[in-house]
Amino acid sequence: MKSITIRSISHPTYSLRIGLVLLFLSVFPVFGGALASCNWAKNQSDPEAELQKRRQIEASLTLLENRNNLIPFDRLDTLTIAALSVGDSIPTEFQHMLANYMKVDFYNLPKQFTAKDLTELTTNLKKYNLVIAGIHSIQKSELKGADDSWNGFEQLNDYLIREKTSVVCYFCDPKLASEVKSFGKPAGLIMAFQNDSLTQSLAAQMIFGGTGAKGKLQFDVWKDYHTGDGILIEKAVRLKYTIPEEVGIKTSELQNPIDSIVNDALDKKAFPGCNVLVAKDGEIIFRKAYGYETFERQMPAHPDDIYDLASVTKISGGLPGILKLYDERKIELDKPVANYYPDWKSSSSHKSDKSNVTVRELYTHQSGLVPFISFYKTTIKDGKPSPEWYTTTADEQHPLCVAQGMYLDKKFLRLVTDTIRKVPLKTRGKYVYSDLPLVITPQIVKNISGIDFREFVESNFYRPLGASELTYLPLQKFSRDRIVPTENDQYYRFQLLQGTVHDESAAVLGGISGNAGLFASANDLAKLMEMYLQLGLYGGKQYVSEATMKEFTRVQFPKSDNRRGLIFDKPALDNKRVKTKDAYPCAEASDESFGHSGYTGTFVWMDPKYNLLYIFLSNRVCPTRENTLISDLNVRTKILSAIYKSFGK
Repeated sequence: MKSITIRSISHPTYSLRIGLVLLFLSVFPVFGGALASCNWAKNQSDPEAELQKRRQIEASLTLLENRNNLIPFDRLDTLTIAALSVGDSIPTEFQHMLANYMKVDFYNLPKQFTAKDLTELTTNLKKYNLVIAGIHSIQKSELKGADDSWNGFEQLNDYLIREKTSVVCYFCDPKLASEVKSFGKPAGLIMAFQNDSLTQSLAAQMIFGGTGAKGKLQFDVWKDYHTGDGILIEKAVRLKYTIPEEVGIKTSELQNPIDSIVNDALDKKAFPGCNVLVAKDGEIIFRKAYGYETFERQMPAHPDDIYDLASVTKISGGLPGILKLYDERKIELDKPVANYYPDWKSSSSHKSDKSNVTVRELYTHQSGLVPFISFYKTTIKDGKPSPEWYTTTADEQHPLCVAQGMYLDKKFLRLVTDTIRKVPLKTRGKYVYSDLPLVITPQIVKNISGIDFREFVESNFYRPLGASELTYLPLQKFSRDRIVPTENDQYYRFQLLQGTVHDESAAVLGGISGNAGLFASANDLAKLMEMYLQLGLYGGKQYVSEATMKEFTRVQFPKSDNRRGLIFDKPALDNKRVKTKDAYPCAEASDESFGHSGYTGTFVWMDPKYNLLYIFLSNRVCPTRENTLISDLNVRTKILSAIYKSFGK
């Protein structure tokens, strides 16, 4: 027996007072492959028939025990999960769907497992406080395991109930399940009755709160559960994975236009590949990868690919920190930034022109800061990185990784701060987009909270959301081949960038900044964006108040011809008056909508009026930033327009 981990993620383990196990028993073979939960819209010959099947399965899934309201799971940041498959292929559709909600490690027991197999398994499971197990293709003749002298499934059941707090789900005939001797009631009990791929998918979603619980028993089960029994959970609390028909959209009317726009862009080499995700009404209805990771076409794009977000980091990295501090009344929008960032205060040695710039001005791009500063050029000598600044291996003095084999002297951080402080304000009161407000944001967050910026956003947002694939410094968590390459940089780092941030300003800060530096899969980025769309609520947790979200997503200075919210981008102020082709992001977007774009070819947009979320991730700068076709062709915004049109807007 061996353990299989599909996501090589390293993150801190948080303790849980009680261990937790889910046991799933199944009798029928699994249908569907590794991408069944990712590109489900691609092969739907009869979506309406599938929709009816989905509804029937959801109505049949029956929750019989839910001690202490265990399901749906809460506090994902406290869970370490192993997903166990017994007697079936790895990975199963059930395991894949579980992994959509948070990081899980996969294990298996063979169909006829031995006492040695079980001993090895229980040893491996000691480090987990939650084990989700699917037992597949079980037949009555197999209940005694490989050796008639012992009952393997009873031994497993005994371990899971006695040694672990367990949630048991049966995907098989309840009469067969009754053959397994009970050693007590588990903390949770689910009857799923069958084991096709949709049942596996929907059972996993119910556990995490992607769906509610609706089922009632149609007959007695064991001696404790009777006809009509079933605990109801009325509403979903996390994203659901389904098909467009579930929200009233025809698959063909959504998928065909997106396919057409993306394939045209691929044919014209606007980018090597991309990921597109669409969610409506809290349900992911489209998730598809197109093209390849590079123009060499060696590695096809995959729905779980991790992309450099570029300036989408502004609303997924810098923004969460400021949102939290504002929500806790630790930062005021109309107070000077200098109150929280002392470098901008005037002193006897330096008269600062930034001493009275407000937080509101800073985060709406009308503080007067220049668009960007090429900090890295200070470190270049004779066209190459200077050895005065860089080493090829990290050490105490050179901890800042700007690329593979390039580590920058930490004293450069002071140079960045001083340069921003000294550069004159030129356009205060006017809207001029600038990276610099978000470059200084990590230090502002640390100054106020006393906590390292990365830890602050991870502990308050990413880990509780189950978004382990939304991260700074991804090479600390993932293998390089999980990450899509960006530019073959011939300006500064002289190498193909893959897993280190493309943006030079974020690079000289060691890859952690508020303006760029985050990497993400579309799936995990969607969790944070959906939280924004739901006014701060996700997974039953209110991350920030509704009032805070409404303040940050409204236009702040319309009289200054400034469309921006606080850090968020907004539609053009004259969207309803201009020609359709000139609208931004598109004519159909409501005034309430918000989002952001990124230099590497990324884009996210949320529209509360239509409960719509759209994510587009690409690496258009691979192999060169000179390729501007993604903007010339309006690829990202054309897709958004097509999405609106698919539901009649």
